[in-house]
Amino acid sequence: MKSMILSDKISSLQMDFAAHCIKDAESIAIITHQNPDGDAMGSSLGMRYFLLSLGKTNVANIVPTLYADFLSWMPGAEHMIQAEQQPELAERTLREADLVICTDLAEATRVASMSGVLAERFERAQQEEHKYSLLIIDHHLSSVSASCPHQIAYPDSASASELVFRLAYQSGKLALNADFATCIYTGMMTDTGNFSYNSCQPEMYSIVAMLLTTGINKDAIYDKVFNSYGVDRVRLMGYCLYHKMRIFPEYHAALITLNRREIYRFNAKSGDMEGIVNLPLQIKDIYYSVFMREDKVPPHQKQEAGNANIKAKISFRSQGDRPVNILAREVFHGGGHMNASGGEFFGKVDQAAAKFQEVMRDYLLTE
Repeated sequence: MKSMILSDKISSLQMDFAAHCIKDAESIAIITHQNPDGDAMGSSLGMRYFLLSLGKTNVANIVPTLYADFLSWMPGAEHMIQAEQQPELAERTLREADLVICTDLAEATRVASMSGVLAERFERAQQEEHKYSLLIIDHHLSSVSASCPHQIAYPDSASASELVFRLAYQSGKLALNADFATCIYTGMMTDTGNFSYNSCQPEMYSIVAMLLTTGINKDAIYDKVFNSYGVDRVRLMGYCLYHKMRIFPEYHAALITLNRREIYRFNAKSGDMEGIVNLPLQIKDIYYSVFMREDKVPPHQKQEAGNANIKAKISFRSQGDRPVNILAREVFHGGGHMNASGGEFFGKVDQAAAKFQEVMRDYLLTE
């Protein structure tokens, strides 16, 4: 499928590299980041359906940690290898695949217990004889870019799912079908807050229009993602807003924290807390939102964490021309987009909150 609707955003060098990678691979493993959101799932599964359309039959999808229940309906989700539940299978698949494709992911540190194995694949791909064994498709700024010039990484794209679509489109081999379209649309929709931020590029809607020609029901997709919460999740959201939200009017900022006891109280899994960070942005004159939740330090981070057994996982959101990625990177060992970033703090969530309050005058704009 080829027309004049979309520009060729991905360079010819990158397209040639990706084509070489895919053509020579008999077995392919697709992996995305830990705590996968809609774009992680959409880009990973969308790539699966594109590869299947090319005649690739040995394609495996790996998720480092469990995905949220409200994404379990997605086409192909039943084929996901969940590393937490099937660690040996996940590790063996990643080690033995001819080609590893990372979607919505460019750093080995973002795959939880799979970090060591993926780091080995990154190192292997630096060797000339194995350079076509790794393909990265991501839309985040990454330190990997300089050492991996052939990765498909465009921070100005709102989602990795969009880049998967563009790869398929520019290859001239895009065979649009409902499963592929559903996955790509879900990723684009969720990473833009249902097209409410990072969504002003006209070509994004050209892609949506093409996806809709397959007959997918975008309203039904929205309903499955945003209107399928369990009772515990809705109660947790209310608890966060009524009991746990702190407002800092001088910085136009809101902070929500959850410790492990509170998380257990609401029987919440990691996926149940997706989107809580966005809620305070509905308040007039709140331009920054921070959500922190407590978690155990996983085995692969024990050395990095030192004496800490607990860590705070942190999400940052902002509106307009107000960056949060610098704060995430410089203070909380993370990063991401200007308006949507993440980080972590080794210690209790209250300590992380105190750190944020200590530094926010240096990173948040007063207006």
